[in-house]
Amino acid sequence: MRVLLLSGYHSASHRYWCEGLTTALSDVKWTLKTQPARHFSWRIRASGWLWALVDDPDLTRTDYDLVIATSLTGVVALKAICPALRTAPLWVYFHENQFAHPLGDAQSEVHRVGWQFQSLQNAFCADWISFNTDYNRDTFLEGAAALLNRVPERLPGDPLNRMTARSDVLPVPLTDEFRTFRDAPKDPSLIVWNHRWEWDKQPERFLAALRRLSRDGVSFRLAMMGCGGGRNGAFAEDAAALAKHIVHWGEADAATYRRWIREAAIGVSTAIHDFQGLAMLELAQSGATVVVPKRLAYPECLPRARFYEGSATDAAKDSADLERALRASLTAGVSAKACPAGVPGWNEWGRRYRLRMESTTALR
Repeated sequence: MRVLLLSGYHSASHRYWCEGLTTALSDVKWTLKTQPARHFSWRIRASGWLWALVDDPDLTRTDYDLVIATSLTGVVALKAICPALRTAPLWVYFHENQFAHPLGDAQSEVHRVGWQFQSLQNAFCADWISFNTDYNRDTFLEGAAALLNRVPERLPGDPLNRMTARSDVLPVPLTDEFRTFRDAPKDPSLIVWNHRWEWDKQPERFLAALRRLSRDGVSFRLAMMGCGGGRNGAFAEDAAALAKHIVHWGEADAATYRRWIREAAIGVSTAIHDFQGLAMLELAQSGATVVVPKRLAYPECLPRARFYEGSATDAAKDSADLERALRASLTAGVSAKACPAGVPGWNEWGRRYRLRMESTTALR
């Protein structure tokens, strides 16, 4: 099978999926095209015709059996401008959706509606669409129905039902990189944060909970990994307050990341946006107890996690509930029985991906 794989906004999670897919199905003849993960609003609108405007022989081939694109790729424009790609079946993979994605401070509802229509166009253009979780699919379809109810004219036919009928759920599988860590010795006092330090992950709530634990004399060690997205300086006061607990602070290289994931007894999320949660799944795969809010895709993907009730909209409640859950986790110590099971891997899911690719090629 000859496949063109397009990632129009090649962020870390999209790169992880592309690399896992091409490695797991190495007998496929892959042609991978990516664009950098920057200037989000521009990229998701322009990625299709930015590719089309380049004299690229890979986009003029007529022998692809299948085109696979991430949902942030402008596939409508690409197919419109590249005649060679019009006859190839198209499978669009949704890592996320803009209906359940919170708005940042610099974003507006106008931005979001534009992104939502863009994702709808991609979905309507596809022969098949897949989502990484039921949470992702359900919120996308519910949001799409609500949006289309607001437009001045009803769309002909029943496009959402047709879209639902040609969709499924295929999680992003994990590599086996951290599976061997399950048997490694754990430090029962080590708490790991392995997310971006940006607004949608809410590190402020996590650090506030830790500062209260520290003031109460609770013993723990902290590996605060991840990148700041320009906000590193915003947490200088937290770093000073937690200095006696910190064993790592800031972005980690691969070896350092592996070390702290291997040793961690506890991993934490305070996210208000997560459609699958690869960072938490890696910690779960390594044998850590993951402490996560009871929202988003976490109950679906990590059913045996230690949940705290929390609140996406009430930061004080979120932080207070997390603090109580962390106290309980630190008191309980390391217990393999508390570690979530069922983390998806390519060994289990590679065959299902292959069947989806083969069945999509048969739709034309």
